[in-house]
Amino acid sequence: MNLELSLKILGAALWLVLVACLQLDMESESWIVLLLMFSPLFLIPLSRRLVESPIDARRLERSSMAAAILLGLSFCWMPAPSTAVLALPWLIIRLLFAWQALSKARPELEIAQISLLAARCFPAIGALWLVANRANWTPFGFDPLIVLLTGAHFHHAGFTLPLIAGMHAQKCPSCWTRFSCLAILIGVPIVAMGITCTHFGILAFVEPFGVTILVLGALGVACSQLRLSIQVGLHWSHRFLHAISGLALICSMTLALGFGLRHLWPWAALSMPQMWTLHGSLNVFGFGLCSLLGWRLMEHRRTLS
Repeated sequence: MNLELSLKILGAALWLVLVACLQLDMESESWIVLLLMFSPLFLIPLSRRLVESPIDARRLERSSMAAAILLGLSFCWMPAPSTAVLALPWLIIRLLFAWQALSKARPELEIAQISLLAARCFPAIGALWLVANRANWTPFGFDPLIVLLTGAHFHHAGFTLPLIAGMHAQKCPSCWTRFSCLAILIGVPIVAMGITCTHFGILAFVEPFGVTILVLGALGVACSQLRLSIQVGLHWSHRFLHAISGLALICSMTLALGFGLRHLWPWAALSMPQMWTLHGSLNVFGFGLCSLLGWRLMEHRRTLS
């Protein structure tokens, strides 16, 4: 058994340990931790063969799982500066990935390529907020819960969405797929900025604006996934996974839009615990896992044929 496979098995075992040890109340912060850690331990490794990695990034990919395991272990202790040391390797790895992605950026790149590069950059921002959370720091006076949710936001909306959007724009270039990439690239950071503005009581329009843009981009990805699910020649399992991921994304983004517009229509918004329970779970398991599995199986079948 090689080292990479051993680390993947260890990572899966760690996630199951977290499931067993943390209080499995979907409306508690422990559920956020489980959803969050699903990205470093499962989704990011699952995505590696979907996009060609630069040669200089392959060694980092082998180190990434070890850093993810240390990050997961950091949630076994209470937040403290000493606990944050366990989260630092993940931050370093993600910063290196982001640096490599930015070094490949060129003005002539297509929006699909930029979206794929962004999927390597955004998790670095999330990793920075996770270090703050593990150190019990509260940047800008944010509640520790918001610090944790920001880390989760950039590991899911900041990773899976631009990745799948970029893959659709590469496979089927069109105005619709390119718009999806652009809306996601703009929407992810604007949502984070909008939450900051709301926190300081300024520019109240930024958060609903960012959420609307992000939701439009995500709905474009959902429609692309659903269109892929009815493509002739695909295996039934691929169709099923793409269909589930598209429907899950539509549901989760409908909830996100209602929450983002809560100041205009309070009746349309779920509570914060309900949001991370429903919206978060749909994004992680319904969209993230199913879409990546669908693409991996599809690419694997193509290589065999």
